Amino acid sequence: MVRRDARLRDTLPVEITSLVGRQTETAEVKRLLAHSRLVTLIGPGGVGKTRLGYHVARQVRGAFADGVWTIPLADLSQPDLIATTVAARIGISLSAGDDLGDLVAAIDDRQMLLVLDNCEHLVDAAADLTFALLRGCPSLRVLATSREVLRVEGEAPFRVPPLALPCREAGLQPGAAQSYAGVALFLERAGALNPDIAAGRYDEQSVVELCRQLDGLPLAIELAAAGSRWLSVESMLTHGGDPLAPATRVSRSTPERHRSLRASLDYSYELCTSQARVLWARLSVFRGGATLDAVQAVCAGPDLPADAVWTALCELTDKSLVVLDGSRYTMLETIRLYGAQRLDQAGELEAVRETHLRHVLAMAESVEEGWFGPHQLRLLSLVSADQANVRAALEGALTSPGRAGTGLRIASSLWMFWISLGLPGEGRRWLSRLLAASEPTDPERAAALWIHGFLCAVNGDYPAAREQLAECERTAAKVGDAASAAHARSSLGVAELFDGRLEPAIEHLEAGVEMERAVPGGPPYLADALLNLGLAYCYLGRLDEAHEVLTEASHLCAAYGEGLLLSWALAFLGLEELLRGHAESAAGLARESLVRKRALDNRQGIVWAIELLAWTAVEVGDAQRAAVLFGVGEAHAGDFGPPFHGFGGMREWHDRYAARAATGLGVSGYRSALGHGRRLTLDEAASVALGEMLAKPDDIDNPLQDLPLTRREQEIARLVATGKTNREIADELVISPRTVDTHVQRILTKLDFTSRSQVAALIATTRSPAPPAPA
Repeated sequence: MVRRDARLRDTLPVEITSLVGRQTETAEVKRLLAHSRLVTLIGPGGVGKTRLGYHVARQVRGAFADGVWTIPLADLSQPDLIATTVAARIGISLSAGDDLGDLVAAIDDRQMLLVLDNCEHLVDAAADLTFALLRGCPSLRVLATSREVLRVEGEAPFRVPPLALPCREAGLQPGAAQSYAGVALFLERAGALNPDIAAGRYDEQSVVELCRQLDGLPLAIELAAAGSRWLSVESMLTHGGDPLAPATRVSRSTPERHRSLRASLDYSYELCTSQARVLWARLSVFRGGATLDAVQAVCAGPDLPADAVWTALCELTDKSLVVLDGSRYTMLETIRLYGAQRLDQAGELEAVRETHLRHVLAMAESVEEGWFGPHQLRLLSLVSADQANVRAALEGALTSPGRAGTGLRIASSLWMFWISLGLPGEGRRWLSRLLAASEPTDPERAAALWIHGFLCAVNGDYPAAREQLAECERTAAKVGDAASAAHARSSLGVAELFDGRLEPAIEHLEAGVEMERAVPGGPPYLADALLNLGLAYCYLGRLDEAHEVLTEASHLCAAYGEGLLLSWALAFLGLEELLRGHAESAAGLARESLVRKRALDNRQGIVWAIELLAWTAVEVGDAQRAAVLFGVGEAHAGDFGPPFHGFGGMREWHDRYAARAATGLGVSGYRSALGHGRRLTLDEAASVALGEMLAKPDDIDNPLQDLPLTRREQEIARLVATGKTNREIADELVISPRTVDTHVQRILTKLDFTSRSQVAALIATTRSPAPPAPA
């Protein structure tokens, strides 16, 4: 049985309003998706590519055992972060070495549909990503939306047309226009806002003409429908000398539909009060939306007093220009871009960008100041929700003269964010670019250098780590920055430890701890230094010293109400207990560590804690549970860079305990349990490790798991056994018949069979016998 994570079925946003029309387009896109592994929906902005793509994805989601994943790219402006963005959406993190290669390996043969939404501004990077994924992941399909094709081999483009409208020559009977999707969309949306339209009190021909002037573009029609709350359809047609007519002061090469969409946005802009117009323009600096506090902090200013922001925001929300999504206010990308143009025309672009940059800096500094304390989870969640704004601010710092130092301050202040959420690669890339762009005399450099070096060490790039940390020590000495010097020395010890150079590692870590003790206000960094020193002592078997420093670290964390480092202290104390031969107490500490890490969504730490619980399971004789948990480690340990940061000690312990588990279960049993662990999501694995879920579900005994078949081949083999033809299997799985033909032939070859009936006979032997009939 293929296990499905319940979250996969919830990645698609819920349809709040009905999709009007599009039956023909939906059927055609589904047909294309059944025969091509890449379908790209293309068309102008506002034509409804995203809405159609999500609608199709909802309809075919049952055909993808590993889920349908939506990857919104509109807020992403950095091509080199596209693989990281996809991985984060799926729930994994990548190393800084080969993001795309790691992503391909992580997806492997999972049966998934990726919906890459809004690719046009990253078309080259999106094409490279798609090509690599399709080539390396045989069961993956991609549904993309873009203003232009990706130009990837095998791509099936589908041009999304405007909604259907009556042609001018058609002689319409009264009421007949409502059968056209464009008219029906306007009447449905406007009828929800305007009681006259809901009651049928409108001129049908005027509605048709309005929809024609909007070229049937869904976004433009929806905006016009929102305006029907204040103006009649006739007024819309005549207001301001036909404000919805195509704009004339644009390039002749500009598509006509773009002119119509801009005209509709111009019209919506004219309907707004002056303060709402100002807010619309200033809101455009945000990416991924913003909270009310952020909107007020960034957007208040000349022509928009702070006490007027809320009123203007309500107006924009009422007019469907801004959407309240939970606690965040967001805009469609087309509307945001329109606002950005207005902001530039008003001469305020650089000033508002600077305000936005300072707002993100304040948020980052609040995280740096408060992460070692009881508000850690809230602060890290705050940054996670605003990650698109962080990226926008850092990008702006790179492209605007004189702002690289501010960018360094932001990226450095968020060092715990990069670590805790498994994003060391992204943090490292930002710091690398900002350090290159900053001045040698920038006061932020020393702190940025040690953090960059630490992230390099976590990513397994030890030469780069040594280089950055040595430069940090030189810079810190010049400017008298004792704190950065201490952090650099401890981080150098981490790099040496993970690189297997134990003597220099201990030397640097011990020196780092003493330097941290001398730094005023240093408990956060002292605790971290103690943790790494304790791990090094464990590896060398110096358990009494390990216990002493790890206990001190845990007491520091507990005294300040800190959670993340405390979870690591508990894990390392559990390791120390295990090395002493106290498996039960080690398991208790590891479970407590895992509970804390799961609450913090520290996915990297979750893998470490699960690995430790696998070792304790071996020691207490539960080889079955241990093997399942080892499978989890093999599937996820490399999601955050080199497995276990490249720490050779962890790999040695893993191999030793895995060999004992394999001996206890036998080759076949161990392989089955290991395979089950590999298929678990990280959340499911945590549940198994904590005893919340059985480690040996029914499907672990399925003989098909021991056969040399991929998951897709096992699935097709079961369908063959039901008597389905290749065409029927293709329709059910939304793949091409030719692909099914290939899979069936591979199944026969791998099993050394000559007929489909032999496959059916094999499947029959795997089914459990029916229970006896009641007497």
